[in-house]
Formats: sequence, structure tokens, C-alpha cells
Amino acid sequence: MLANHRTRLNQALAKLDGAIERLARAALTLAPWPVLFGMSLGVAGWVFTHPTRLAPFGTNKLPELERRWMAGGVGAAVVAVGLAYFLVMLARRVRTGSWAVLETAGRLNRALRPLLALPFVAALKLPNIEKESPKTALFYAALAAVAVGAGAYTWGKGPRLSPADDDAPGPRAGALARAGRWLAPLGVLGLWAGYAFFFARLAITNHHALHTRTPDLGYYDNIFYQSIHGRPLGCSFLKAGYHGSAHFDPILVLLSPLYLLYPRAEFLLVLQAVWLGTGVVPVYLLAREKLEHRGKALLLAAVWAIYPALHGANMYEFHSLALISPLVVWLLYFYEAGKDRHYWVTLGLLLLCREDVSLLMCFVGLYAILDRRAGKTRMGWTTIAVSLVYFVIVKLFFMTSAGIIMSGKDAYSYAYYYEELIPNRSGVGGLLISFLTNPVFTLKVALEEPKINFLLLIFLPLCFLPFVARPGRWMLVYGLAFCLLASRDAVFSIHFQYSSILFPIAFALTPLALKRVEDAAPAAFLGLDGRRLSRALLAATLAASVLVSWKFGGLIENASFRGGFARVARSLTPEQEATYTWVRQQVEVIPPGAVVAATSKMGPHISNRKEAYFYPGERAERAHYVLLDESELKGKNQERHSAAVKRGELEEISRLKKMALFKRVKPAQRAAAAEPDEDPTGEAPPEVGKRNKKPDAGAPADPSSTAEQDEDPPPGP
Repeated sequence: MLANHRTRLNQALAKLDGAIERLARAALTLAPWPVLFGMSLGVAGWVFTHPTRLAPFGTNKLPELERRWMAGGVGAAVVAVGLAYFLVMLARRVRTGSWAVLETAGRLNRALRPLLALPFVAALKLPNIEKESPKTALFYAALAAVAVGAGAYTWGKGPRLSPADDDAPGPRAGALARAGRWLAPLGVLGLWAGYAFFFARLAITNHHALHTRTPDLGYYDNIFYQSIHGRPLGCSFLKAGYHGSAHFDPILVLLSPLYLLYPRAEFLLVLQAVWLGTGVVPVYLLAREKLEHRGKALLLAAVWAIYPALHGANMYEFHSLALISPLVVWLLYFYEAGKDRHYWVTLGLLLLCREDVSLLMCFVGLYAILDRRAGKTRMGWTTIAVSLVYFVIVKLFFMTSAGIIMSGKDAYSYAYYYEELIPNRSGVGGLLISFLTNPVFTLKVALEEPKINFLLLIFLPLCFLPFVARPGRWMLVYGLAFCLLASRDAVFSIHFQYSSILFPIAFALTPLALKRVEDAAPAAFLGLDGRRLSRALLAATLAASVLVSWKFGGLIENASFRGGFARVARSLTPEQEATYTWVRQQVEVIPPGAVVAATSKMGPHISNRKEAYFYPGERAERAHYVLLDESELKGKNQERHSAAVKRGELEEISRLKKMALFKRVKPAQRAAAAEPDEDPTGEAPPEVGKRNKKPDAGAPADPSSTAEQDEDPPPGP
């Protein structure tokens, strides 16, 4: 009898244990997630509806009454989410006759995970977070991307729209598939046109705000002018009057006939925006080739268009190095698609962009050698051989220095870019000695905090997928070494052109990595479905790209984005408009054949002529006219200018505050001051009255505007 009671008691306790276990599991499944989702909605809703209260919210110093109202809003959001769960379960009950509480709640919990990104998105609204703590902003963006990717993994079964699907019989060959054939290409063209229009307009506005400088916009404007007037790659601002003293980029000669359409610096800014915008096309084609999915390919093309490093390269003056960005992706698309003739033509164009691009192409060749597909090994070593031969020929016969990083009186040395690892400016040999004898210090230089932030800004928008693409990730080695071993800040900043040797490779590797994930090589180890994981990573990439672009890119105004050294002017104030109008009037006064000298800020506005020089300087003594901003003159240069004016060598024609146009007076003319001056070019300038309007005082300065001008200032960063 006692044994029976014991048995029944044990059975009852076992049932109780099971009920408690199920209750605990149900509580863990049902309770935390709806509460977290409600909190996310409530917090984000409050932040986005109270933009003026973000500062005290960020320091948790809201008044108690506001805190209570906010808590009430969060509570209401939790109740609303709970009600939504109930309604979904009720619909399931009506449809199937079963509540299936745990199963339904579990599916909802997984599908709604992207809501967990909302608090981090809200945190990115905190004032100046991208400037005061970029690593925190990037961390929030990463967490938000993880939440979006985790939710996307559970969504649907991954329908695809591919070329194969288009031709397949059945429902997939319906209206959606047919529409995709032309909607996706139209979307790509729309991205290209939108990017080109936005950044061309922004770059011109920034130029008219006088935020551009002679290094480098004035240099390249003069190169284009000289190239179409019989002096290929000539540049009167530089040593030897030739760009080969700094870089060899004959692609500019090929493009120079286009300069005749509008021979001013604005043309270069439009050309660069249109050129860089074309990158959406090869990104789309490569992604479609590898992923066989137009929708995914279009999303990756959109990521290119909103990519912060691309915006930074676009908005820093004009540079031949920036032109390689779309060409690199074209090259790798042709490689992956097996279009060998197109590959070699594109390789030739890349080599023409700049002499050191040939070193980057050696790593593309290494990728081909390591690729096990038939015929790729020969393509690889041929690529390396062609690149190295081209580099040697250019250095020996077309540039003023045969050194890899230049040297000599007729060349600009770049050893100071790596001064920590080349303390004696002893060239590449000194760099190798530092690497071999002091590897720990080399690693320390490469892992400084600003460089870690740089890596995050380059790779976080792509969810670090390029590092998954084997063996293609070897192509990243050159760009990583070039940027991370540098001592000069500009080289490891997304606001300059140097990232162009890194991010196009990363973009080309991203669809290759997604394909590898889709084929389940890494997913099998994680126990995940490869196709769903690929989709989740793409969703996370899109989320990370949007958030990083929001806080660090050029599309939306933020506290971080710059074009080179200076903040970008997004519109002209009335004062800036008046200043630019004055500058244009002075430029129109100067006869086309006159020799002109200008300070750095004024250089890009007078550089479209045969002889344009820095002021002051030895060659500036030949100038018929001098256009300057006196605030750019420092120390001895200011003294020299004041002395020239005092001696009567320079006669002021017009002035606007510290900006002025001077005409050089011949010694014989000074004695007859009452007589009108004869113009050195034989043309008398029209009279221009002096103006008292204030110039733009808000334009931020860069180092080139505060340093004393030498006769041959070095090229910009």
C-alpha cells in the first residue's frame, strides 16, 4: 500500500517537474523577446520623436517626469507587441484549429529580431557621436547589422530571380521574372545617374565655396589644359613643369580631349563623379555572375553608391588614383566571367592610371596563380610580368626618378609618407630593414587606433566578407600594407584617394564570398543553411552600409564627413556666392595668354592656362597678374608680398577684404604713374571696381593653406 502511494507521488512529482520545465521554457520563449521588442520600439520611437532631447538622453540626465513618460511609452509598446503576438496566434487558431503557442511565438521571435537593431539606430542619433567616438558609432552599426542579419536568416525560403529562372517553364517565368530583366538594369542606371548628379553638384558647390586648392585640383586642371595644347602631362606648378616628377598617369592624356567641352576645373569634378559612379555597373554584373540573382546584385550595386570611402575619394579635389576604383571591379568581373580580351584591355587602362597601380596588379596576378581554374595560372604570371615590365619602363624612361618612392631634385619624394618606418628617408630599402629588424614596431605602427577605425570604415559596410573569399583575399595585401604602414594621416583616411587601392578589391570579393557561403563551405561547419546564411549576410551588409554611410558618408550631412582636410560645403551662403562672383570677375579680367601666379586657394580658378604658378615664388616673378588670398601668406612670404606692393612692383586692381588681384608693373612704367599701364600681354584689362563685401570666413583651412609656399610645393596627399 505504501509502495503504491509512493509510486503515485513520484508520478505526480514527475508530471509537476515536466509542467514546470515546460512553463520555464514557455516563459523563456514568450516573455523576454516580446519585452525586448517592445522596449526597442518604445526607445526608438521616443528618440525619433524628441530630437531636441538627445543630449540629456545620451548622458541619462532627463528630468524625472520625462523619464516616467518615456517609461510609459515603452510599457505601451510592450503591451502592443504582446497584443500582436496574441492576434497572430488567434489567426493561427482560426486557420488550423490549434493555438500552437510555443511554435508560433518562436517563429515570431526569430522573424522580429531586426527590431533589436532599433535602439542602436536610435543611439546613432546622439549628437556628434560619429566625430567624438567613431568606434562607438561603428560598434552600434555592427550590432544593428547583426540583428538584421539574424532576422533575415529566418525569413522565407530564399526565392531567387536568376537568368536560369527567366528561361524556366512554370510560374517563375511569369510577370515578376520578365519585369526583373529590365527593372534591375534600370535600377543600376538610376543609381549611376543619381550618384553622378549628386556628387557632381556637391563637388562644384564645394569648389565655388573656395574649399579646393591648387594641390591637387589646380594641378590636374593644368595637366588637362597642357595635354590638349601639345604638352602631355605638363604642369607649370610642378618641378620640371611635368607631372612625371610626381606620378605618371597617361590616362589623363586620353581623357583630355573631353576637357574641350568645358575647359575649367568644374569639368574635372563632373568627370570624376560620373566616372566613379560607373562602378555600380561592374559591381552589379559581377554579383549577378556569381550569385545568379538580380535582386542581390542590385543591392550590392546600391552599397557601392552609398559607400563612405568612395564619397571621400570623390570629394577630395581630383586624382588619377581615384579613377582606378571602377576599373578594378571591371577587371575582376572580366576575369570571373572568362572574358580574357576585355581583361587585358582593362589591365592596360589600369596601368595608365598611375605608375604604382602596376604593383597592385601584381597581387591580382597572384590571385590568378592561386586560382585552380584552368588557364588562370598563365593569366596570373603574365599579369605580373606585364605589370613589372611596365613599371620599370615608366620609371626609367618617363619619370624624373627611377626610385620606387621617388628621390632627386627633379622629383617629389614620398619617403616621408612612411617616416616612422623609414626614419632616414632611405627609400624602400629602409622600409624593408624596419620590417625585418623590428617587426614588433612595424606591427605597432599598423595597429594604431586611427588605422583600426580606418579598417572598420572600409570593411564593416561589407560585413568583413572580403576576408572569407579565398584565395582572392590575397589581393588585399598590397592595399593593407600601403595604408597601414604609413605615417601620414591622409593615407589611412577614407577622406582621401588612397583607399581606392583597397575598397574596389573588397567590393569585388564580396559576391565571391557570398557565393562561397551559399555553397555551404563555411556554413556546414556552423550547422547553418548556406543559402539562408548568404541571404542573411547580404541583409546585414545592406544594414551596415546604410548606417555607416549615414554617419560617415557624404550623402547625408554629419559631423564626420570631409573632402580631404576640410568639411564639404553643401550650399553657398549669400556671402560665399558674392565671394565666388568676385573671384570669377577677376579671372575674366585676366587675358587668356597672361602669365598668372596665385595662392593655393585661388589656383584652381586660374589653372586653365599655359603658365600658372604658385605665389610667391621665384617663377611668380614672371607673372603678369597675381590673384591671391592674403590670409594664405605667412611669415616671410607675407613680408615679401608687402615689400613688392610697397615698391610699386604690384598694382592693386581689385580687392575684396583679404582677396585681391594685382597687376605687375614694369620698372619703366612706375616713373609714369599717371599714364595707364600697358598690359604685358598687349591687352588692356577692363576696369574693375573695388568691392567691400566680406569674403567667406567659414571655409576651413588645410595644411597647404597655412604653410609657407615654396617655389615647387609638393603634390597634395
